[in-house]
Amino acid sequence: MPDQAPPTTPASLLPAPLRNKISQLPWVVLGLGLLITTGITIQNVLFHRRYHEQAELALLDDLADGVISKINAYSANVASISAMAEAHGSLSPESFNNYLAHLRKTQQLPQGTLGLGYARYVPQADKSTFEASLMATYGQAIQIHPAGLRTAYAPLKVLQAMDPTDHHNHQAIGYDLFSEPHSREALIKAVTTGNPALSAKLDSGQNTSTDQAPEITLYTVIRMDPKALETSQTNELGNVWGWASSPILIKDMMEAAQRNINNPNLTGSTVMLFDGERPSHFGRLYDPTDSFGTPRLSDPNYQKIKVGGRTWLVGVQLTRALPGPDGLHWIQAVILAVGSLLSALAAMVSRELLLSHRRTVEALHQLSATTEDLAIASAVFEGTVEGVVITNSEGLVLSLNQSFTQLTGYTNNNLRGKSLGILRSGNHKPNFYEQLWQELRQKGSWHREIWNRCKDGSIRLHDVSITTVTDKLLRPLHFVAMYRDITERHAEQQSILHQATHDALTGLANRTVLVDRLEQAVAMAQRYGSTVGLMFMDLDGFKAVNDTYGHVVGDQLLIAVSRRLETFLRKTDTVCRQGGDEFILMLPHAPDLETLMGLAGRIQADLRKPFTSMPINQEMHIEEVHISVSIGVARWPEHGSDTDTLMQAADRAMYQSKKSANKNPVLADCSSEPPAAPWPPPRHRPAPEPPANLRRPVVDPDPDGVKTAPSGNTASGLDAGHA
Repeated sequence: MPDQAPPTTPASLLPAPLRNKISQLPWVVLGLGLLITTGITIQNVLFHRRYHEQAELALLDDLADGVISKINAYSANVASISAMAEAHGSLSPESFNNYLAHLRKTQQLPQGTLGLGYARYVPQADKSTFEASLMATYGQAIQIHPAGLRTAYAPLKVLQAMDPTDHHNHQAIGYDLFSEPHSREALIKAVTTGNPALSAKLDSGQNTSTDQAPEITLYTVIRMDPKALETSQTNELGNVWGWASSPILIKDMMEAAQRNINNPNLTGSTVMLFDGERPSHFGRLYDPTDSFGTPRLSDPNYQKIKVGGRTWLVGVQLTRALPGPDGLHWIQAVILAVGSLLSALAAMVSRELLLSHRRTVEALHQLSATTEDLAIASAVFEGTVEGVVITNSEGLVLSLNQSFTQLTGYTNNNLRGKSLGILRSGNHKPNFYEQLWQELRQKGSWHREIWNRCKDGSIRLHDVSITTVTDKLLRPLHFVAMYRDITERHAEQQSILHQATHDALTGLANRTVLVDRLEQAVAMAQRYGSTVGLMFMDLDGFKAVNDTYGHVVGDQLLIAVSRRLETFLRKTDTVCRQGGDEFILMLPHAPDLETLMGLAGRIQADLRKPFTSMPINQEMHIEEVHISVSIGVARWPEHGSDTDTLMQAADRAMYQSKKSANKNPVLADCSSEPPAAPWPPPRHRPAPEPPANLRRPVVDPDPDGVKTAPSGNTASGLDAGHA
């Protein structure tokens, strides 16, 4: 937990539906682990389909939570009107307008609210009296409409738009909501349940835009006696004074809900909202791209939510910019396999953190109940394996458990009454902690990984989860932070990623990375009008060294060659070992061809210099090893229209260099056509003859470590010749 000032607005604890879902999470995690284990052994395409589905479901959850959050915000406004009326025993247009002006001034009207108003419950016998009150309020004769004899009416008394200068809603004054079936259903539901109730989709009577986006209305009942919340159905309307109402524009509501969602998969995805158990044209509330019922909507997914006494369907189809549910490139499949495995581990750790976190928060709420509850809470606090810190509303430490001391070295005496800013490692950006508090204010909880500095000066990676503990008025009382050390797991993950993308012997990038970076470099060159250079290199004489002195010397020679090649690299260049004695050098923003050939010549000259002190074993070593290299040079766009043709051109040029008498680097031929056979072509190289001037290894017969050369020619080094 950082040391900045805590949020000033209260954050909600986990809602009951979310806590119920968490209780079922062990079975979900178990099933997910089995699916991931099985997925490693099957084709990468099937694995990606499962990943695609999980990403879609996660986005569905975020959207569903966003819609529910917005409806709750609308409900709070209409509930406040009802509470104000019940508290004063009545509600006048003047007091209502004053209250609405306050909401506008304090910006408490959520986006999507078309207006606020209230309707009266008018028995048939009181119709004339109510119409007279409308005349007194508005200075003109207003009758309840539409006309018709009914046992009771629900006419609008006041309806104010969001914009105080918009008088479009005046024509709705006196409109009988009971005359419209959807509105009547919602009004009765608000009375019978005592909760805010939503109407079905209505014709947009207040929306003046040309697209006529769907709108709904949220109602809450206003009773003469607020305590009379449970009566029989026959007497239900007897104590009803009226209803507070708020028309809502679905389009604005959904746009506001999506702005609060922090999910990268939302951009470009198709989002829909339907009223009812199934998606249909009749129940469609939100479909900005008009995709429903068209071929563009090929693989949507839906989730039911309960809001305002109605069942809604939230629909999602992920953006096509992401890998689709069918067909996955094998390079991406490798990355997905590693990432999904790590995600599964993180999900399991998060599950344990959430469960332990919930137990801790629940224990904190029971601290003041009884002595027995206090003892139980203390046992949970000290017994958990995670490090736990409790602060006050200002972020100052109140208490921490022994597990936190074991993780960081700090005790209660070190930190009580102080800020946790002492843990800052300096590895995070300055706005990191500002974003932490912003999310904590909005959601009431925060969960991320943080690099912290321990008391002994070491820097460790902690998985940190923070939750706000509030009072009955939702004011923050405490913050509870839970810490788990994941430094070793993080290091293991980084090691796995390195092994998947680098050559085990030389440490150079492998061909997978080279091809991926080459494709990116060509794409950038196409966009910005630059060039990309490519050099194929094949060591001449390496096989003779390997066959004569064994793989130990051969491996050392390959490592030494790699180190020399790295001295020619810029930060943006990539050198990879393709396999055996073949290397590839890729240069984004390549220079002109003359400079590129000059670089190839310098590389060849450097690799022709002798490699010295090559030990065979503890008693034998090679004084010098001489090899050379054949280099083929190509540059995009002169020698290839894409990565495949560019690599083919460099490969053919390398073979021309190998076949030439002087073995000098060869520039690819712009006019040459690519071979008919797929690239890379099979290697049909004759096995090289061992050169006549191979040096005998130096033998160390002296057990004291004094090197003595055997008899023979010692003036020249080992020259392996050219393969």
